[in-house]
Amino acid sequence: MAICTSLAEADVAALEELIRDTADPLRAFNAFYILLARHRRALDGGRFRTLYLRHAGRFSAVPMRAVLESDLALLDPMGPNLPAALRHAVTAVTAYPDNLALVAHHARVLAEYGWSGAETSEDEVREALTQVERAVEISPDQPRYRAVRAQLAALLNDFDTALASIQRALDLEDSSRAGYAVRIVEFHRIRADIVLRRETEQNRTTLRETAERLERSMEERVRRVAEETRAHEQKELTRLRSETLASLGLLAAVIAFIATGTQIAQDLPVREALRMLAGLAGMLTLVFTAFGAIFGIGRPTRLILPGLFGATLFLFAWATA
Repeated sequence: MAICTSLAEADVAALEELIRDTADPLRAFNAFYILLARHRRALDGGRFRTLYLRHAGRFSAVPMRAVLESDLALLDPMGPNLPAALRHAVTAVTAYPDNLALVAHHARVLAEYGWSGAETSEDEVREALTQVERAVEISPDQPRYRAVRAQLAALLNDFDTALASIQRALDLEDSSRAGYAVRIVEFHRIRADIVLRRETEQNRTTLRETAERLERSMEERVRRVAEETRAHEQKELTRLRSETLASLGLLAAVIAFIATGTQIAQDLPVREALRMLAGLAGMLTLVFTAFGAIFGIGRPTRLILPGLFGATLFLFAWATA
């Protein structure tokens, strides 16, 4: 980084000549890497892509090429290709697990991938956070590591740590270094994203708690209505059972009464038998009218006529006795 930020145009031309030199492949790749890092740091995607596509084929066997592939995906003209960038970043950090810059690069791409709304494994995020925290311990004055830690902490909903980390990154950023304005804008964007994510998570938590309260309230209401319905049904069943038993008992008594009266009427003269049967019919009518009034069968006004009719029959039989 120190080299790539201090290059003059003459140095750039000299490095491009070194890239074409096939006598020392390692030196050629180093020149290639430094120039690409310069373009990447300046966010010059056009020059990065042109230089990469011109020479990358010569360095296919170099594991470090994976991080350049990752940078190329991030500088895609159609927008950052985060899945491809993450895939190449994993390849690079696997090949160089002790390279703090690559650790931070992989963690940053993973964080951006998670921030884009893609599914990320919590274990993977925690592992990346552990690696970045180790990088912070080794290089505590490196703002980039703290900014990446802020992004990863926010993915785990540890917003206090995230905001403290991004604020520390802003405080550590050196205004005398090239690209200061670009990095400050990016760090402020990260802080705004963290604040937005925290508010979104708070709103989501509030909505979830409200939904749970409403669900519990509805379950309680449904339970109470179900209990009231069962109690009402039980009460109605009990009432119907009582009325049914009473009706059956009354019918048994009436049948026995009619059978007894009919047997008695057989031994009487016709006039006496008719009078007895008329009185019996009046009595039964009065009994059924009283039964309907007691158990609420029909409107009371509809029981008046049967009651009068039964009383008339009974009085007629009594009066002519």
